[in-house]
Order: sequence, then structure tokens, then C-alpha cells
Amino acid sequence: MLTPNDVFTPGKIPIGPTNVYAARGDAEHLFRKALARGMIPVIYGEYGVGKTSMARHAARDAESENRLVNIESVADKTLQDVFSRCLEKLGYAVTTKRVEGSSDSKTHEQSGQVEGNAGWIKALVASRRSRTSESTQQTEEQFVVTTPTDSRIIEICDEAGVVLLLDELHRADANFNSDLSKFLKSFGNASCHRFRIILLGTSSDAGRLVSSDPGIDRLLQEIHLKAMTQEESTYVVKKGMADLAIDLTDDVTSRIVRTCVGSPSILQYISLETAEAAFERNPRAANLQDVEHALQAFVETKEARLNKSYVAAIESVGEVRYRKQILRAMAECEDEYVTMEMLRTRISAFVEQDIPSTAISGPLRRLKEDQFGSVLSDVERPDGAGRLTNYTTFRDPALKAFIRLQVLREREGAA
Repeated sequence: MLTPNDVFTPGKIPIGPTNVYAARGDAEHLFRKALARGMIPVIYGEYGVGKTSMARHAARDAESENRLVNIESVADKTLQDVFSRCLEKLGYAVTTKRVEGSSDSKTHEQSGQVEGNAGWIKALVASRRSRTSESTQQTEEQFVVTTPTDSRIIEICDEAGVVLLLDELHRADANFNSDLSKFLKSFGNASCHRFRIILLGTSSDAGRLVSSDPGIDRLLQEIHLKAMTQEESTYVVKKGMADLAIDLTDDVTSRIVRTCVGSPSILQYISLETAEAAFERNPRAANLQDVEHALQAFVETKEARLNKSYVAAIESVGEVRYRKQILRAMAECEDEYVTMEMLRTRISAFVEQDIPSTAISGPLRRLKEDQFGSVLSDVERPDGAGRLTNYTTFRDPALKAFIRLQVLREREGAA
């Protein structure tokens, strides 16, 4: 018998056979088409809209066949690290050595040439350990690929049908971006039949994730994934509850869908909490009170840290409450980096009066200070040489959807 945890998966990728997942419309259609054509999809969008879920769901066959190489984050990684993961996934030999020591402190080193199981490539394997103990004996395994050529790696991955997924490209350093561009150019020139590459990152501009280059621009298919639509969210709720034999009215469905503010993770959490409450009843039926309890649990327990940050940052009194209006404007902007003029325009619409930039600059500056939690920050230049003038972003991108949720709750009269 299915349980709510088998269907709704907050905090996990919905790729299991019983997990409920909604196809992401035109974006997913374009993504699958790009993969089928051997192009390199670059999936970008704001934090928490389901970029990784969409990519992993489309790559389920590759994962089940052990052909998916999933680099969860490229932060602090080199391209050589990626090559190593690919070769390890394909079962290349790992050198093994035995280390024996005495009471003296000694360092043991060993290096040599070994050959992959299938005889495709030779890779340098080295191991090193320094340890002090009275009497030790242990086996150490380490795999270090130091000199594979781009073209040879591509040939190996193509023969094996590897799907390489590089996530969190917004956290890559300049060296990784430069090496990645060269690798992608080699990939394009190789005319691969089975090797596929998927790129993902949190950004409102795909150009910030992959360096523009005439040699690779023709290969890239930019795919902007936005917040879940009402239809997509409704499908998740109705399909999941039906799988659990839980009845729900249109009012309950509508409340869950509105509450999630387009965030897949919020939708999955609220749906799971609501389903768990209804699952214990006979007959199984969800009601509006279940949704309100789920929402309260999300704000006060699941995201207590975000709630604390938001409450500390906004004003509790005042006619306009500029800090609160600034955070709302930041949350409702599709762009990751927001200008003063964008803020001024939105806030003027919120309060139905023309607000000058001078009235916003002080509260905006304070939201970047420790006193108010430093929830916003300036935007650093890509080369690290100072900041971009007149641009602001969330320090924690998860606040964006959370603030939209809080604004909705206040609008609908939540405590």
C-alpha cells in the first residue's frame, strides 16, 4: 500500500516510480528535444523552481542503466575532477597498496601506470599517506587522473553513452568556466552519437553560467525554467492525492496551489503534510484545516530559519514600511539581480504613490547590514574586481519564494 511519503517528496528529487511529478510544459519539451538532437541544454532560472528535478527526471533511464554522471555542484571542482568521476563511473581500475608503519613518523608514496578495465585509456595513478602509529597495516585505494586528453575522454563517454550533468554552474570559478568552454568545443567537434551533457545553474541569465564563445554558442540550447504554473501544481496535487485514495474538494486543491507560490519544494511539503493528516481518516478526505496546519508547520518548523530572518529584517510599524516593501519587490522580480529603478517602480505600485529612489536607498542599505540580518547583498563582478553598481541580490536565494509565501498569507489574513 502506498503511503504519503511514497508519493510526495519534499527535499528529494521525484524520480521514483511512485513519486508524483508534473512535466514542465514548453521548457521540458525544449529540453528533451535538445538532448535528442545532441545539443547541450543550459537550464537556468531562479532558486528552487525545479531545474535539477526536471533534468534528473528526464535522465532516469540513464541513471537506471548506470550511465548518469551527476556532479551535484561544480563549486571548488576542476574539470579533472569531472573527468575522474566519469572514469570511475565506468569502472576503471583503482590502484591498491599496502602500507605498513612503525612507531616512527613515515611517509609512503607510490605511483605508476595502470590500464582501464576495457583497455581504453592509460591514466596515472598516485597515492600518498603520512601517518604515525606504533604498528599499522592498511590498504589504501586512490584514483587520480592527471593527463587524459579531452578527445579521449569524449570518445570513452560516447562509447558508454554517458549523460553528464553539471549542476550549480553559478558557483563555478573562472578556471573551471574557461576549461569547460574548451571541453564543450571539443565535444562539439567530436560529433558524438550517445554522449550527452546537461548544464544547470541558478541565474536569470544563461550567459552568466557558460562563457560566450563562437565555437560553442551553436551547441547550446538555453532553457529558462520559471515557477510552476497553476496547471502543473494542480496536476501534482490531484494526481498524488488520487494515488493515495484521498478525496479533496476544489477549494482544498486551490488553497494548496495558491500556497505553493510556484515553488515545487513548497508544493511537495504542503501536499505531504495535508496527505498525512487525511490518510489516517476513514474515509480519507483532506480539508482546509489540514492545509492551514501544513502551512503553519512549514513556516514555523520546516523554514523557521527563513522566517526568523524575514521577521528580523522587516519593520513592525510605519506607514510605508520600506524594508518590507523592498523585500517583497525583490521576491516578486523574476531577475536574480535587481536595480534601484526596478525596486522603485514595484514599490510605487504596491503603495499606489510615486516613491523616489532617495526614500528607498537608506532602507535598502540597512537590509545589507548585520543589524537587519544582512539578507541582501551587493553583486560582485564576475572577475572578483569589486561590485556591480546599482545591483542587489538575496544573500540566501531560498528567501525569494518564502517571502512570496508570507506576502500571500498576509494578504489572505493569516496570523
